[in-house]
Parts: sequence; C-alpha cells; structure tokens
Amino acid sequence: MATNGEFVDTQQEMANSIKPQSGISGGAGGQHPEDGRAMSVRSGATSVSIERQSYDLQNLPTAKLSISSSSGQYSSTQVDLTEIDGGLAMLLERSRQSLTSCKETVVFLKNRAKVEEDYGRSLQKVAQTTLKTMDRTGAGQSTQQTAWQRLVEVHETLASNRMKFSITLSEMSDYLSNYVKAKESVRRRLKETEQRYQKAIEDSEASLEKARAKYEQQSIEWEKLLLKTSKSEGNSTAMGGMQGAVSKTKNVSNAVSGIFGKHKGSTQETLERMGQEAGVKTKMANESYKRILQQTNAMRRDFYDVQLPKILASVMGLVEEVDQFLKFSLGKYAYTYESAVLADAITLKPIDGVSAGMVEMVGDIDSKADLDTYLQTAARTGGRVNRSSIPYREYEMAAVARLYANPKHIFGVPLDTQLARDHQKVPVILVKCAEAVETYGLQNEGIYRQSGQSSQVAKLRNEFDLDAEQVDLCNTGSGVSDINNAASVLKMYLRELPGGLVPPAQRTEMLGYFSADEVDTGAEEDGCGSSSTHAQYSRDRDLGLAQKISGLAAAIGSLPEPHRDTLAFLFAHLDKVQAFQEFNMMNAENLSIVFGPTIFPTVDDPTNAAVDIRRSAKLVKFILDNRKAIFEAI
Repeated sequence: MATNGEFVDTQQEMANSIKPQSGISGGAGGQHPEDGRAMSVRSGATSVSIERQSYDLQNLPTAKLSISSSSGQYSSTQVDLTEIDGGLAMLLERSRQSLTSCKETVVFLKNRAKVEEDYGRSLQKVAQTTLKTMDRTGAGQSTQQTAWQRLVEVHETLASNRMKFSITLSEMSDYLSNYVKAKESVRRRLKETEQRYQKAIEDSEASLEKARAKYEQQSIEWEKLLLKTSKSEGNSTAMGGMQGAVSKTKNVSNAVSGIFGKHKGSTQETLERMGQEAGVKTKMANESYKRILQQTNAMRRDFYDVQLPKILASVMGLVEEVDQFLKFSLGKYAYTYESAVLADAITLKPIDGVSAGMVEMVGDIDSKADLDTYLQTAARTGGRVNRSSIPYREYEMAAVARLYANPKHIFGVPLDTQLARDHQKVPVILVKCAEAVETYGLQNEGIYRQSGQSSQVAKLRNEFDLDAEQVDLCNTGSGVSDINNAASVLKMYLRELPGGLVPPAQRTEMLGYFSADEVDTGAEEDGCGSSSTHAQYSRDRDLGLAQKISGLAAAIGSLPEPHRDTLAFLFAHLDKVQAFQEFNMMNAENLSIVFGPTIFPTVDDPTNAAVDIRRSAKLVKFILDNRKAIFEAI
C-alpha cells in the first residue's frame, strides 16, 4: 500500500506532465506569431484569421470548467464537462475527429498534387514532342504552322504553371502532415496523463477497499471476543441458576465456541488479554482506514477539481487550434487554387493588351494564302505524273517452299550430276558470278582477296541454291561490297563441290609436276649462278616447261567433260582478272594464292600442309601463265 508521501509525489509528477498548448508555429504562408497574437492571411476577397489560444494552467478555476462557443452565437448553451461522466473521453474523441479531418486533407492535397504533377508532365511531354516533330518534319512557315507552334508553346507554359501548383500543394501537404503528427503527440500525452491519474485513483481506491475490509475483519473478531468474555463472566456468577437459563446459555456457548474453536478452554484472563489485543489491532486498522480514505478523497478532489479541468482546457485548446489551423490550410489552398487558375487564364488571354491570346493566334491563320503558297511551291518542285503501266510483281515464296517448288540446288551437288540435270556445260552460278566480276569488279582493288559481308554472302548463297536461274547480279546496281559478295560466293561454291573441281587422281598427277624441293628453292624461276652454264640452264628450263605443259594438258584432257569445261571457263575468267592487275593488284601470283587451295585442295599429311598449299599455288600460277598453250594442246 502506498504511503502518503508516495501519493503526493505521484500527484506532483502528473501535474508537471500537463503542458500548456502552444500556438500554431510556422506555416505555409509564413511564421505564426507567439504569445497569443493573431495571424491572418488575405487573398483577394478571401480572408482567413487564426487566433492563437494560450492557457495558463496554474490560474484556471479549480471548481468547474464551462465550455461555450467562442463566437457567442451559442452562448445560451453551456456544458460543464467536469460534471459529465466521460466528458474528457468525449472531448478527446472530438480532437481525434479534428485530427482525422486534417489527415484527410493531407491525403487530398497529396493526391491533388500528384494529379497536377502528372497532368503538368503529360502536357509538357505532349508539347515538347509536338515541337520536336515540327522541327523534324521541317514544315513550312505558313500562317497555320506559325499559329500552331505558338499554341503549343502556350501549352508548355500551362504545363509549367501546373507543375508549380503541384509543388505548392505538396509543400502544404507536408507541412500539414508534420503539424498533425505534432498535435497527435500532444493529444496522446494528454490522454496518457489522464490515464495515469485514473490509474493512481483506482490503485488508491483498491488500497482503501483492502484497508476497510481489514478494519471490518478486526472489528468482527474483537466483537466476538468481547461476547465470549462476557459469556464467561456470566457463567461464573450465575452457576446453579435455573435450568432453562443454563440450557439457553449452553446453546450460546456452543455457538460461540464453534466460531472461536481456537480459544476453547481459555481462562478468563486469557480472553481478556486477547480482547485487549484485538481492540488494539482494530484501532490500528481503523486509523489506517481513515488515513487512506483521507488520501483517496484528497486525490479524487485534486483530480476532479484541479487536474481534470486543466486537462480539459488543454484538450479544448488543442481542438480549437487544430480546427483553426485546418481552416487556415483550406483557405490557403483556396487562394493557391484561385491563383493557379488565374495564371492559366492570363496565359490563355493576356491582359496586358500587347500579347496575343489563343483566340487571336488562331485568328491570324490565313488558310487561302497558305494553300496558294503550297501549290506554287509544289508546281515548281513537283515531278510529272507517271503514266506507265504497273509492272508484274512476282510473289516471294518462303525459302522452304521455293526449295520444294524448284529443287535445283547446286551447293553440295556433284558437278557432273548438276550439269546433267540443268543441261549446262558450265555451272550457272560460276557464269553469273564471273560476269558480275567482269562487269563491275575488274578494277576493284583486291578482288577475290577481299571477303564480302557474311550475312549478304549467306543470303546470296541461299538465292543461288534455291533458284540459280532467277538470280541477276548484273542489274542490281551492285557496288564494291556487292562484287566482293559475288566473288565470295564463287569461291564458296568451288570449295563445297563434292570431290573438288579437279578429281583426286588428276589433282595428284598435276601437283606431281611441282616437287617440294622445287617449291622451296624456287628452281623453276631462279637463273644459274654462273654465266658459263646459263645456256645449258635455259635449254633445260625450256625442256622442263614443255614437259609440264604437255603433262598438264594431258591431265586436264583426261578430266570428265563437265570438270574440263568448268576448269577452262574458270581460268579464262581469272586470265581476264589478271589482265587488269594494274588496277586491281591481282596478278597471277596473287590469284594463285587465293585459288590454289580452292581448285587443288590437298588431302595429304597435315604436317606437309604448308608445302602442299605452296605447290597448289605454283600449279595455278603456272596454268595462268601458260593458259593458252595448255588448253590449246588438249
């Protein structure tokens, strides 16, 4: 049970926790005054005034608190909240409603700011996109285009106004939100203070009830001991009395002894001593009960007469302040909204008498003059009507469908099979690629050495493989890159021929005329180091040259006719290419490096691959240098 000093300390702590309500500090329109002074905001015909309420809790009346309308309009109706059960709860609920209204206003301002921001950004984006489109299309400076550009610029200004309005609304929302948080904290502290007082009173009343119960219990025990002592004395003085009286006393004794069984057999002195002790305990319990009763009543009087009015006054001040600040915020919103709408109106219809409004901008459009200017410009720069017949346009089938419709693919098909199927002496792809090179690429530097674009080469390869007859390389206006594509497709076709352009038997025979030693030392071309043997070397070289020519002619003559005709066509084409070596830098040696491994691929030991490649290049160069002699001898 708490002592008297503890109750006093609790009351002092709770009294100190109640603080006077501060006025509205800060604001979207400027600093709010202190010390109870008033603040007003005026915008046009709208005037919002906020009167700051200040409360001195020490000087409030301690008996009762009457709340009435501050305007006096409802002065006939007054409510003594201190006399109403749940009056503080009612007022706290009213403050919660006021704060809830502020929160709803915060949500509205945030959403409104978001709507204005989205609208401003969208309008700005539309205007900027329209202006960029006008710049990109390069529309003429007609009166309509000029007016349209000015109208779009007006929309940019409107978008800027809306975004500024959105920023102002966002600032108002943030400030009001912070204000609500601060006032919710004040309301919470006031509510907690009242709850602490109520808890202290409830604890004191509980202690009072315990003290009263203890006092009553001690009183009952003392009373019963007194009755037992009185009975014992009666037995000693009335011994031998009437039987009826004895019987009655016996019944009473049995009842008392049943209750106080623990005192059974006690002597008169013991009963008197126990009665005195019970009387002392009863007196102490009575004093404790009175003391706690006095403390509890004092605490209740202090709460209901002093502290509760202070708390009610603080909550009332909070309600009035929040309501006034909400009124101020709504007034500022109304003024800001009016200003934003007015700014839009001035943008659309300037009042300076100089700038043109949107209606005047549209009125400056001269449609007839714009049409005349346009027709005159079109007449000077326009072309003539194309009266020619519409050409036939063949349907472009899918690659797979074309493959099944015309299955004359050529890549990977043996040369003799292909030529027999197509009734041709030379493959169509070879003829068309050679014609394209001879038409567009003889003066192209590095022809056959430079590669084409891989994607274009693959596309051209598919076109030849689907229908070589329909490919036309000479009427496409091909440039250098296209010629390199055609040259790359020609080399690809030769590399992918099954068995090669020259069958293995003739290939080995023809390469046999160029030994590894001859390739490494260059004996074919180097002259003799001594002048005395020069004549002998010349005779030997002429003899070897004649033998190679006749041997190669015999080997080529033994080729199947499709291979022989194709090889003759290819070397005739390469001879034309090297004839323009002054421009394309592709002499017989350079061409042999490119076509040696392609026409005469080697299948020998990979360790001799480098030597075999040089032998193939020597063979191609020799045939190019002696093409007429070799093919005329066949």
